[in-house]
Amino acid sequence: MAREFYTRIRKYYERVAQVLRGDAQAASVFPNSTDIGQARERIYARFLEQHAPSKCNVFLGGFLFHEDGTESKQLDVIVTTDTAPRFNLHNEDGSGKSFSPVEGTLGVASIKSTLDKKELHDALAGIASVPPMQPLEDRVSFTFEIPNYDEWPYKIVYANDGIGGETLLSHLNEYYLQNPGIPVTRRPNLIHVAGKYAIFRAMPNMKTKSVLGGPELKSEPGTFRLTTRDSDLQAILWAVHSLQENAVASTEILFKYYNIFNHILETT
Repeated sequence: MAREFYTRIRKYYERVAQVLRGDAQAASVFPNSTDIGQARERIYARFLEQHAPSKCNVFLGGFLFHEDGTESKQLDVIVTTDTAPRFNLHNEDGSGKSFSPVEGTLGVASIKSTLDKKELHDALAGIASVPPMQPLEDRVSFTFEIPNYDEWPYKIVYANDGIGGETLLSHLNEYYLQNPGIPVTRRPNLIHVAGKYAIFRAMPNMKTKSVLGGPELKSEPGTFRLTTRDSDLQAILWAVHSLQENAVASTEILFKYYNIFNHILETT
């Protein structure tokens, strides 16, 4: 019975991937690239809303900011904890743009119609601009450990189509060879080109399988691994799993936003 159940769950997520691809393809009926882009951002945001924990707030993006005033470039989709302050006056119906403190942000996504070298570089630059997290120090219980907090938020690049996986991987590695100053923590965790492949950045103790039933492969942390086996399924599951892990861990963190409000009051 257990195997029958997981077969049904697998089919469920395969259907999610089909809907994600199908809705994104349907977005191409819009007359200009801005309309197409906004439609695809909404599609991916809706997917996250339907599958991330209810503790997550998912909204069309804007930018993230640090309490020192540092801002990111514009990001397409932002996922925050339900305790983070929101700034949605200009985004009441979800069609505008908002902004969010990086502390309390669980994930971000850059959405592309077609991922080629130019669009990849644009997505990587946006992710690199995400401000750093504050040290946890005394903001988490000594009985609870949150490894790799400096990695937050979980960073996704999603595209409905793209150039070949090996070619994209080559462009990806070349970009960081040319920009070695970008911290590993400000590089994408997942690049997902629907129906084609997924690229994961290896984390400590992360293992993957290249073939069904094959041996587990362990990659050097920080390196990127391309997979074409069940790529939609793996990408969807990893995205949901990672947001769920961050959402659970966020309940153990005492997020403090008074410095932000003090800066507002002190600014004339």
